[in-house]
Amino acid sequence: MEFFLFLLFLAIFGFIAAVISYYTKILFFSAKSNYRREELTDIRGDVFRIFLDLLESNGNILYGSFVFFGSAFFVWLWSLLGTVLGEKGPGVFEHIFHMPIFFLGLFFSYPVLKDAYQEKNILGLAKPILSGFALGNLASGAVHYGLDRDLYFLFYLILFFLQMPVLVFLWNQEPILGVSFEPTPSYEEGADWGDSFSDENSFSEEVTHVENEDENPFASETDSYGLGDDPFSDDFK
Repeated sequence: MEFFLFLLFLAIFGFIAAVISYYTKILFFSAKSNYRREELTDIRGDVFRIFLDLLESNGNILYGSFVFFGSAFFVWLWSLLGTVLGEKGPGVFEHIFHMPIFFLGLFFSYPVLKDAYQEKNILGLAKPILSGFALGNLASGAVHYGLDRDLYFLFYLILFFLQMPVLVFLWNQEPILGVSFEPTPSYEEGADWGDSFSDENSFSEEVTHVENEDENPFASETDSYGLGDDPFSDDFK
């Protein structure tokens, strides 16, 4: 029963985060000042695209889905330890095991990980993992608060307003506190750029050669003006 409620709340909070992210984007992150009616009312396709963008952060929707649901499920299992170790009702263990320690740990350690794994594909998994930690924490907290009142409502509000703004910036691909969670694209220095320049030069030389031989009617003329003999006699000079 608790697991199905967890999945239900996971879907609900995911939908809420996607809706808030969409309206935040068009109202604050977009340069537009005028909007069509459909942009404000018919948002089902945009919400679906936000989820797809989240799961395809690493370029593979299978890996993205696995780490997203895996991290959310891990947070839910972690929260159950508070119920096992603590007593029924609000207690120390319940609140400790519902604190977003994994979410905060990954969030603040990401700059170090980004420097250590520069231009690695694994960095693309940080976005779905961070989202799974946040939504899993909110969903598990809603289950425990709704069923057994194991959490104080104020504590749960703090969890919501701590993690939801991060998700909004994260899903809009905006930097958070100056840190961008989008992976840096890798480039092979030297070879790619050198090949492009060499191809450009060879192409321009080929075009010039064809132009000189086939398209220039005066290519065989020796006179710089292309007139051959002077048509004017010396009497007119």
